Amino acid sequence: MMSAATEVLYMLDITKGVLTHFTSDLGPLSSAALGLASLVVAYWSARSAWLRWLTLRAHSPLPLFTRLLSGFVQAYSYDEEGFYGADGAPPEVQERRRHALEELKQRFDAQVGPKAAQLNERLRELSDIRFTDTNRVPHCFQPVMRAKLRLGFISVASDGPYLTDVDGNRALDVSGSYGVNVAGYEVYKRCVAEGMAAMGALSPVVLGPLHPCIFDVLGHLTRISGLDEVSFHMSGTEAIMCAVRLARFNTRKPLIVQFQGAYHGWWDGVQTGVGNERQVADSLTLLDMSPRSLACIRARRGEIAAVLVSPLQGLNPGSPPPNDVTLMDSKVRTTADQSTADKYRLWLRQLQALCTECKIALIFDEVYTGFRMAVGGAQEFYGVQADMVVYGKTLGGGMPSGVVCGRRELMQRFDPAHPMRVAYVIGTFAAAPVTLGAMGAFLAWVSTPAAKEAYATGTTKTKDWVQGMNKKLVAAGYPVRVDCLTTVWTVLFTQPGRYHWMLSYYMRAEGLALSWIGTGRCLFSLDFEDVHYADVRDKLLRACEKMAAGGWWWDGASSSAIKRALALELATATLVPFFLRKKRAAEKTA
Repeated sequence: MMSAATEVLYMLDITKGVLTHFTSDLGPLSSAALGLASLVVAYWSARSAWLRWLTLRAHSPLPLFTRLLSGFVQAYSYDEEGFYGADGAPPEVQERRRHALEELKQRFDAQVGPKAAQLNERLRELSDIRFTDTNRVPHCFQPVMRAKLRLGFISVASDGPYLTDVDGNRALDVSGSYGVNVAGYEVYKRCVAEGMAAMGALSPVVLGPLHPCIFDVLGHLTRISGLDEVSFHMSGTEAIMCAVRLARFNTRKPLIVQFQGAYHGWWDGVQTGVGNERQVADSLTLLDMSPRSLACIRARRGEIAAVLVSPLQGLNPGSPPPNDVTLMDSKVRTTADQSTADKYRLWLRQLQALCTECKIALIFDEVYTGFRMAVGGAQEFYGVQADMVVYGKTLGGGMPSGVVCGRRELMQRFDPAHPMRVAYVIGTFAAAPVTLGAMGAFLAWVSTPAAKEAYATGTTKTKDWVQGMNKKLVAAGYPVRVDCLTTVWTVLFTQPGRYHWMLSYYMRAEGLALSWIGTGRCLFSLDFEDVHYADVRDKLLRACEKMAAGGWWWDGASSSAIKRALALELATATLVPFFLRKKRAAEKTA
């Protein structure tokens, strides 16, 4: 790649040659024309090179790096013998681990009754489960874990924050149903029942004509979001697609900006890293909380339609969503301290001011944070008013939903001056009456004084629980800590190790229901009472006790040794097959 200065000189040289050829017959005017044209070309070449340099220094290397690795790194896994000594632990520790895993297997087997065992056989027909089941732990440990422990909690009932499976086993749910369960399961039961009742004699598949319940929903959403118009969709991902398309259409600019580590759904237009085969050329993934990113946005304001922000990044700015599959060592997962959290609030306000100055749409992706961090979501929590806000998950009151709220000039889907220029955004079930009925019931609940008090109490109790939990963990000597952002909490590890992901299995064995990402993101719903917080505390402490007794936290492990071992494993798995293929190819041609 040529440098910026070299590129400018190269363009000038080409331009000079072309202009000399075409202006040679103009006599005295040729020199003036050549000079003027050269100045214009020099300016635009220099500006283009400058913008590329600004973008390069602000751009996150993570998407490109992970894409390259995903196509290069080969799969490998430990056999039964190597599984227990990945961190270099001595034979006696490995033997403790072997016995501990066998005991854990017996506990899991005892929890799987005849009904679950029969139904679990059918799960092989569900491709969604096949994906999540192979992404619970780091890939090199997956074959042994899948052979030993079969997960699959098939729920048939909920009672407060507890779930019951087909064989009568109960678990205290801290998964939060992927972020949907904010209010507590009983609230959503009522919302769906009220939504069905609100339809009266109307069939749930009468689509096109609007049900009167939509008007209450519109009133609540415009008031809470502080914005002018609303568009309904069937999921958060779909709503993100709508917001980005409308921002581009109404600003007539091609690019969107998002920040390193943020997740905005599985649409390929915003997935710039692994998980997406498409090369995304119209989205810039910039460094989070970086002055370089602000400079890049200001310089390229004529091209940028929107800046897309996930306020949940305030818990761990610049980092991907925490997931046990990436938990190779304790340093993989960190959270922001109070100083960083305060800086993140300031960062969002700087973004708001910059977007206003540059006439760029600021989009808050509140699919996860909306109605969780506060009644008014992250906008209320951080004190920032966005130009567009995307909601989903809990807003549906138990039904699938996605919503875009925005300023009127950004929600336009047609061009009055050009009738063929439209932004085609529409969905069959987008404003289904049963969904709007449940949504209206949820919005009515969330607007009550009791709900406002529940939010304040939930945030306070979660902070108190985190402080008390950490004191217990320190006193017991476990290398585990917890941290939170409102009612969202995560598990951190203070000691190097390659088996931290095993804690999620012990937590499940103790009766805690986790999502497939494990200890990375857990949630408390607003119906949690003191007895439930205490129950989670006791179960987590027992899980830590079993982890320690099983030898999974070996004191001799070091981060440097773990890094060297990982590098050697990856190199061996990737390079050895490569050279073998080269050798076989050479032998065939010999």
